Formats: sequence, structure tokens, C-alpha cells
Amino acid sequence: MAFPRVLVVTGSAGHGHVRAAKAVAAALRARHPTFDVAEVDVLDRLPRWYAKTYRNGYLWMVDRHPMLWRHFYETNETNPTAVGHALTLWAGRRFLREAAAWKPDVVVATHFLAPELFGWAYRTGRLRVPIHVVITDHDVHRIWWQPEVERFYVASDLVKARLSYRFGVPTDRIDVTGIPIDASFRAKPDPVAVRARLGLDPQRPTVLFLSGGFAAGPVSASILGIWRDRPDVQVLAVCGRNERLRRRLADLPRPESGTLHALGFRDDVPDLVAVSDLVVGKSGGLTTAEAAAMGRPFVVSHSIAGQEERNADAILVAGAGVTAPTPEEVRWHVVRLVSRPDELRAMAARAKAFGRPAAADDVADRLADRVGAPAVVAPPAHGAPRAAAPRGS
Repeated sequence: MAFPRVLVVTGSAGHGHVRAAKAVAAALRARHPTFDVAEVDVLDRLPRWYAKTYRNGYLWMVDRHPMLWRHFYETNETNPTAVGHALTLWAGRRFLREAAAWKPDVVVATHFLAPELFGWAYRTGRLRVPIHVVITDHDVHRIWWQPEVERFYVASDLVKARLSYRFGVPTDRIDVTGIPIDASFRAKPDPVAVRARLGLDPQRPTVLFLSGGFAAGPVSASILGIWRDRPDVQVLAVCGRNERLRRRLADLPRPESGTLHALGFRDDVPDLVAVSDLVVGKSGGLTTAEAAAMGRPFVVSHSIAGQEERNADAILVAGAGVTAPTPEEVRWHVVRLVSRPDELRAMAARAKAFGRPAAADDVADRLADRVGAPAVVAPPAHGAPRAAAPRGS
């Protein structure tokens, strides 16, 4: 018995692309159990020198030289480099051979390196496989577009329009699904249990700072400023793998009965979002989509030039949050919102309307339609054979 094979390809330059891929793969496995689903980080399958240069170069620009990143982003929007394209194709030869050997029925990409490689392979006849692309921001940079892509999944009608107007993609090849996020952001955790575990008072406002990732920003100054006006605000600060920031926040002087949990990498972020009144952080595509799915207003404290600025714009247009690029603005907006419960509830309702918690399921079902499978099918017989997936899945 042959099972439909879906190859989900991502790239670990930034966390959002990987999280989107995992969400799509999980939805495919849950809703279509007969599918063979393989997940591959393309950068893990390219030569080490290429992957290291790619990842480190990106982080170096967005962290330390944001103006250089802006120049790079905007220049490549109109004039993609032929040298960079040639290097990518040369570095991706082995990966494309591995992918071809697995014989996928469809490739779905959550990072733009994959359509660049598979588009070339399709164009040259090396691998004729349908290419589907999930765009993980409220933007559509030139690097996402390849004429060989069969279908795009995008965050909004505006992104769909830009993709069609600019690149001539027929609108019937663009699906507005939202940005795929993990199913845990649709769950309804017990807030009483979560608050008890964290020692939070349900009568006091709680603010979640998502401060890990590439650019932490002046988080300490923001928290101290909020406490000057509202010492009753409880703070949860997720610092990811930034241990230096976590220690710095843990050592902050606190007001009497002040509550601050400086946390490292967490796998219970949906619980933290659920017990928070609003979220402060960088406007990554996945982060903002996750907060919106749970109906939490977003205070954008930092945006990477380009795609994350577009995400911030989308939040503002939806009325689902505000931008606050300085500690003073974070302080002002947070204090204002927690001090006006009616306004905070209205913004939370707009955030909920903006969110698309079922985006991953939508993408999974549309992929199933492409390979001719019904929406939800029975699991295969126990012990049914599965093909070996490409390494990295």
C-alpha cells in the first residue's frame, strides 16, 4: 500500500520558520494518519560552511547591524544576487538528490530556501514535484516567490493581494489560511492551576514579556518603569536561551510584594499567554499569531526591519495591539491598558478576531486535497510499511 508522502521543508535561521513547519507536520499527522510526513531543516542538509555562514550572517546583521540588514532586505527585494543564488543551488545539490530519492507527492516549504531549490529543480526537470509555500509573516518578499510554486498559503487578504499584484500569481493559487501555529495555542488551559503553579494573584494584572530570541531590547528598563506606576503588575519574562538576560531580570529590585518570574526556555508558553493580560515582545510572525490566537493584545517593543515591521503594521490595523519601541512607550501603553479594563477587553476581542488558530489544520487539509485524500481518514493497519524519509525528518 502506497501512502501519500509530504515533505515539509524549513530552515533554522530564526525560530518561526521551524515552528510553522512543526505545526503543519503535526496537523498532517493528526488529521491524515495515512500520510508519510517527513520534516527536514534544509540548512542541516547543506554543507556546513554554507549553513554556518547563512545562520551567523543573518543573526549578525539583525542583532548588531540592523541598518545593514535593512539595506540587504530592501536591495534583494528588487535585485536578488546572482552569486548568492548560484551558491545556494551548488550547496543544495545533495539535498535535492535525497529529496528526489524519497519521491514526495508534494513539498511544502515554510522557509524561502526550499522554493528556491525546488523551483530550480522543477525548472530544469531534475525533480517535478508540486511545490507549496507557507509564508510566515504579513509580508511577501521577492525571495519567497518562484514561478514554479503551485500554491501559496498566506496570512491575510492583503498579503494575497500583494503576491498577486506584484508577481502575477493567480488568486486561485493563493489561500488565506493565516500563519500555522502549534495546536497547543488552541487549547484552554486551566488558569487557576497555572496561576497556582506560578504563584500569581488572579486579582492583579499580569504582563508577559517574550524577551528571548535575537534582540532582547531594554526589557529591564521597561519593567522597572511599569512598576513605578503600577507596582501591582505581575511580570512573566521568558528569556529563551539568553541566560545573561534571565539573570539580569531575576536580580531586578522589586517593589514590596512585587512578582517577577524570569524564565529560561519554556515549553509551556501557551499556559503563560493564557494567564497574562497582554504580551510584550518582538513582532515575529509566529509570536504575534500565537498571541492573537489566544486573544491577547500585543505590545510590539521591537521589530526586525522588513517582515517584522509588516507584522507590526498588521497588528495595528487590526486594533490588536500597539507599537512601543522605547521603554518609556512600553511603560505608558502597558500602564494605560491595565488601568482601563474595558479598553483592554475590547483590544483582546479584536486580537481574538485577528487570530487564526486553525491555520495549520487548514493548510494540512488543503495539502490533502492536492494529493487526493479526504479531510480526515482512518489510521493505517498496525505495522503497515512506511518509506524511509530523508535524514533530518
